[in-house]
Amino acid sequence: EGLKMTASDPLRKEYLNSFSDLKKEIKSRGFYQRDTKKILAHLLFHYCCLAVGIALFLNSDNYFVALLSIIIWLQGLMGIGTHTHNSAHHTSTSSHKADQLLSYLGYSTTLGLSTHYWQHKHNIVHHKYPNIIELDQDHDLMPWFALTDYDKEGVQGIRLTYYNYFQGIALPLIMVLNMFNLQRAGLVYLYDMFKNGKLKKGHCIDIFCYFLHLMLWIGIPSIWYEIGDVILFYLLSNALLSYAMFFVLGASHLVAEACCVVNRDKEADYFLSQTATTINIDTNRYGRILYSGLDYQIEHHLFPGVCYTKLPQVSKLVKEYCQANNYPHKTLSLWHSIVGVASVFYKPKQVLQNFESERLNT
Repeated sequence: EGLKMTASDPLRKEYLNSFSDLKKEIKSRGFYQRDTKKILAHLLFHYCCLAVGIALFLNSDNYFVALLSIIIWLQGLMGIGTHTHNSAHHTSTSSHKADQLLSYLGYSTTLGLSTHYWQHKHNIVHHKYPNIIELDQDHDLMPWFALTDYDKEGVQGIRLTYYNYFQGIALPLIMVLNMFNLQRAGLVYLYDMFKNGKLKKGHCIDIFCYFLHLMLWIGIPSIWYEIGDVILFYLLSNALLSYAMFFVLGASHLVAEACCVVNRDKEADYFLSQTATTINIDTNRYGRILYSGLDYQIEHHLFPGVCYTKLPQVSKLVKEYCQANNYPHKTLSLWHSIVGVASVFYKPKQVLQNFESERLNT
């Protein structure tokens, strides 16, 4: 093994000295520049998959072709969802307004998910408090599921029996409602904005796009197809997307390798709080297009302003920094991450008091 560099080593790269130096290095290498043409090409590909998949499904009497069409349109929807996650972070283009329009297109119009609700819940809360109990609501599934031992504290009787033995069995039945619940939560969020006199122009656009979503998925198709069949198709699409997005979005934070903590320590090491609670996913070239940067969650959490096409390059520097400064940097295979998400419903994660136990030994 080679000699490990120390702070006093003249050969030590300067960006390994501190997080601020690492940020300067990433900026100096141009990793904050947007690959807008490539990003828009990816988005167009996802919408083409959605359109082709739906067209095949509606015009085929063959069960094999129908199954293939579902896979194609589901990949399209999932790709739109992961891609819009970046637009909601304003990293798709160099224009804040253009990114917001892409967010309205992807979330509010295509998926029926409030853009402003997502940006508050995810960008503001989750990114600041990843996997911190009672603060990060991204994966708080109580009272339906107890994902940590903390969730089961004080629970007795039938509920405890359910958490211990039956919640894993109930997972496929309840998780089918995942997208519907996100849509509901978004509408509740917008209603609260209206009720409290906080409704702004952006919220109104959000509401308009939601009605456009209903028109595109139910209103217009009902001109040619029976309304009952159209609604069944919409429910099927949402149900399948519920499973796909749950395992994709949950892969980097729900697995046992991503720790949970119970205390909000204002003095906690920010870099450690992100690397200890977040996992990267090892995918192939197509997986990187489909995940739109969600496979590089550690780097995304540390540098949310970096375009997802640059995250693989950023990851090399972050890994180097983590190794030099004793921070964890964990990567799971795609299969391992999917199994890991399902496993926490059978064996809930332990909750730590702080992040320090996750720091690598010097």
